[in-house]
Amino acid sequence: MLPLYDKTKIRRGVPWGVIFLVLTNSFFFFISPDVNFFGFSLENIWNGMLFTLITSLFLHGSFLHLLINMWFLWVFGINIEMRLGTFRFLLFYLLCGVAGSILFTLSTDAIVIGASSSIAGLLGGYLVLFPRNKIKALLPPVYLPAVIYIFIWFLLQIFSVSQMEISTAYLAHVGGFIAGIILIKKI
Repeated sequence: MLPLYDKTKIRRGVPWGVIFLVLTNSFFFFISPDVNFFGFSLENIWNGMLFTLITSLFLHGSFLHLLINMWFLWVFGINIEMRLGTFRFLLFYLLCGVAGSILFTLSTDAIVIGASSSIAGLLGGYLVLFPRNKIKALLPPVYLPAVIYIFIWFLLQIFSVSQMEISTAYLAHVGGFIAGIILIKKI
């Protein structure tokens, strides 16, 4: 269920944080750094590589992985950034990503990469801040209230966690989403 756009935009300036994140994620995808070194895992943390809590959020396993994350970032991130301001938005994004990555690594020794937990955090924050905004979905091509769209998205994540598909870190999505709900009013 791919979102096309949010019908209600808060326009108070240029979303520099969203633009920065799209460019940074794209840059790191195209230079292809070593996932084993920059990805997040408990082993890397035990080896003193705390920076992987952040670097892992900018790595993606495929172009489609990057594209979907950046699309969700664009659709849901702009209104949040306009509400929070750029600095608080970037902090929120990173904290949600770290929270989701930590939850995932508590269940496996696999390396986690990608912005998905941060994006899930944006969805959690969006749910709190803009539950009535209308999201235009691609399939089906309808406008849905954000609360309905995000509820369906969350159910898909929970279902996917129950399938235990390790190649996608659905538990990181759930962790990021919950962090987003909790942190959005505190940041």
